Amino acid sequence: MTILSAPSTHLPPIGKIQTYSAEDLTKAVHYLRLIYNPDVRGIRRVDLVSSLKHGSHPSPDPNLDALRSDAFERSYAIRWLTALIAQVYRLLECDCSDDDDASYDAAGETSELEVLLQQASTLLAICAGTASAGTITRTFHFHNSDEPIEIQLTDVPLENQDYTSVGAQTWGSACLLAEMLVEDPEVFGLGSPPEDLRVLELGAGTGLVSIALGKLLSAKGHSASSVVATDFHPSVLANLKSNIAANFPHTSPCPISISSHALDWAKFPALQERPAPFNEPFDLIFGADIIYEVEHARWIKSCAEKLLRKPDVSSTWVHSRARFHLIIPLRPTHTLESSTVETVFPFSARSSGAEQLVILSKDVTVCEASGDVRSRSGAAAEVEYVHYAIGWDS
Repeated sequence: MTILSAPSTHLPPIGKIQTYSAEDLTKAVHYLRLIYNPDVRGIRRVDLVSSLKHGSHPSPDPNLDALRSDAFERSYAIRWLTALIAQVYRLLECDCSDDDDASYDAAGETSELEVLLQQASTLLAICAGTASAGTITRTFHFHNSDEPIEIQLTDVPLENQDYTSVGAQTWGSACLLAEMLVEDPEVFGLGSPPEDLRVLELGAGTGLVSIALGKLLSAKGHSASSVVATDFHPSVLANLKSNIAANFPHTSPCPISISSHALDWAKFPALQERPAPFNEPFDLIFGADIIYEVEHARWIKSCAEKLLRKPDVSSTWVHSRARFHLIIPLRPTHTLESSTVETVFPFSARSSGAEQLVILSKDVTVCEASGDVRSRSGAAAEVEYVHYAIGWDS
């Protein structure tokens, strides 16, 4: 267990910051991140915790919430970071006036001081409060049997707490689904030999699931596959597009197609003509934490009925097993909304026999709650996530 002490007792004294090395100051900033950087991963599955190697996922101090909410300590952290940033600026100004331009190395890469400045500035915004936090960039690491997958994501603040823009944040369901996809792709029909697939994500938000899919399909040789990430809110779509570009830069060739598009669940089913890329069916549809209003399940079912590939005896094995994979947290504040999934999608055993979308399987995963996951799931120490595999029953 990592025991975190108060910043006022742990950090280098403000008056002596200039006497510490960049390496020591970087360590101090990383220490503050353990306290104040929002943790949105929320993917420590309880059934897997006992198998983790010692030290791979250090447990937080049980009093972390109290420490994080301590007004004096937060104020001290803000003062310390402000002093650090001022000192780094002074050092960089000296470097820039030097003919050797010491702030850059021979390859033109950002110096250690500039990296420290960027990290400290971001953390200062976080400590000042979510409303003024600006953008927060995190790196996610997932492990696959072929090769590890690294994803860089940027979260942006909600627009005036507009609930329709919650996709600007990365939530626990997306973290869990991305991890499951990468660790066990065969469960989702993504094993070998590679198939050319059309994949859709509903409510993609920051794009974690779609980007993980894109990198997984690329690694597995799905050379002609495509991933379509969708959302509704303009600011979410702008951030989604930026995150895709950051993970699939034009300078690096990508064997698959990945793109972002607007999709209004309420209006799409009634369209007489479906625009590209929605004019062709999808082999797989994914959704993570997209049921937070009572009408969402009904809207999503109507969209899935139009977009999920229907069974065809001439199709390949994967195409004949088109699936909609939905993961939602069982939040005590959204019990009614969660229950609508099983109301709208009947279980296969209760099917009338007509061609319709039904729940083929339901699995529950328990994860340790932390950070933003806890804030959306109440104060419980654990969060239950339900994974529904939905498909055609004819």
